[in-house]
Amino acid sequence: MLRGASGRRALAARLRLLASAPVIDRHVGARAWRSDGFSSTASRPVSRRPLWAPWRTEYVTRPKRGSCLFCAVAAGEDPDKTLLERGARCFTLLNAYPYASGHVMVAPYRHVAGLEDLDEDELLGLMTLTRRAMWALREVMSPDGFNAGLNLGEVAGAGIADHLHMHLVPRWQGDTNFMPVLADTHVLPQALAATCEALSGALARAPQR
Repeated sequence: MLRGASGRRALAARLRLLASAPVIDRHVGARAWRSDGFSSTASRPVSRRPLWAPWRTEYVTRPKRGSCLFCAVAAGEDPDKTLLERGARCFTLLNAYPYASGHVMVAPYRHVAGLEDLDEDELLGLMTLTRRAMWALREVMSPDGFNAGLNLGEVAGAGIADHLHMHLVPRWQGDTNFMPVLADTHVLPQALAATCEALSGALARAPQR
């Protein structure tokens, strides 16, 4: 385990390097939408960088859990060893099958599916922990931006549709657009334990506001 400020800086540098490592470009046809609602492929090729995520295959093909992951964490368990922080009404954990390095989720302890089901304290807790996670990700991985949002319902892409959770995905210039990643997943491998250690340390230093 890395210790002290120099150790944290070294780990952060390695995480940033892994997260922004170049991959081979490939050319795909530019997709254009026609007035009839169908799409066509334009003749002008565009360059895209695939975001490699081999562990997503394990997530898709593995047997489904018998119980809700978020409820297990709420009950004090940590089956994937990815818990980052517990708040009064919500908690933060690293996605064990991320779309990108540093993909974080924030969920309430209560098993509720809709944003309208949250009380005021849960809603505040959800956004407070999301903000703290964003601060920690900036400290550790120096992303150029973020995707943050909720997938509400299976039709919207929720993997655990009946327990609401916020996704926070760090982004870097030149990486693959977030929406194509959802439909055709590819992610650069990185040790979850190292990311979890670095983010946990950053969250311990995050300002209380």
